[in-house]
Amino acid sequence: MATRPHEVTVSIGLLEKLAGLRKKEPPKPVAPRPQVQLPLRSPISPDAARLLALDKQISRQLHATKEVSGLLLKHEETELALVGAKAAELLREYSLPSKTPPCQSEARACADCFREHSQEAWRCAAVAEAYRRCSNQAFSPGPAATATAATAAAAAVARG
Repeated sequence: MATRPHEVTVSIGLLEKLAGLRKKEPPKPVAPRPQVQLPLRSPISPDAARLLALDKQISRQLHATKEVSGLLLKHEETELALVGAKAAELLREYSLPSKTPPCQSEARACADCFREHSQEAWRCAAVAEAYRRCSNQAFSPGPAATATAATAAAAAVARG
């Protein structure tokens, strides 16, 4: 046997073959095979053969799809956790801090007044007017609108 590349091994069989000492064995007789009768016409119609080939193709595609879906299901939980973490990060980054609604004290004073004077609503006209002025100033355009709205409403309540 050759152990290194490009090494020649001389065996007894090779020497006998080169010397012509080896006898050729007569070929073994082959058992006769029975002849197979081929059908005269194809057992499957051309349409059926086409559908059978299509069925095999669809089966291969279905098998490949099942393999891919199995892989997707394996990674679904980790991907879902990553997406949830990313969504929470985006919410923290881009959400606005909640602001207190303007004119809460005026609204509370107005509601309390109407509760106390349910039969005499005219007594709450000054408080209702202060709430109206505060809300108009709070929702009007301008940077200082919210700051001045509360002070104006407080002054109106103090006067009324």
